[in-house]
Amino acid sequence: MQDKGEQRRIAEHIFTGSTTMIGVCLTVITLFSIIKTGITTYADEILGINALIFIISAFISYSSLRKNNEPIREWIADIIFFIGMAIMVLAGILIVFFP
Repeated sequence: MQDKGEQRRIAEHIFTGSTTMIGVCLTVITLFSIIKTGITTYADEILGINALIFIISAFISYSSLRKNNEPIREWIADIIFFIGMAIMVLAGILIVFFP
């Protein structure tokens, strides 16, 4: 079992990673709208949903940092962050192989 200091460090990494990934999602969505490839793609819709998933992960990890007695919040934030990263891989595959 992890001690509270190590749990706190994991929650901090989830929080900073989630906020960074929100920026990445919004940057790619903006690039899609600027480029206007003319081809309909689902990648920007997926990335929009993915940004929401990262926002939820950041919110829960921040809540975990504020409430030291509830490690379940950190676990939930970790799972949601992992789901967001998996969706990011799917979006990347769509962008690369189905332009």
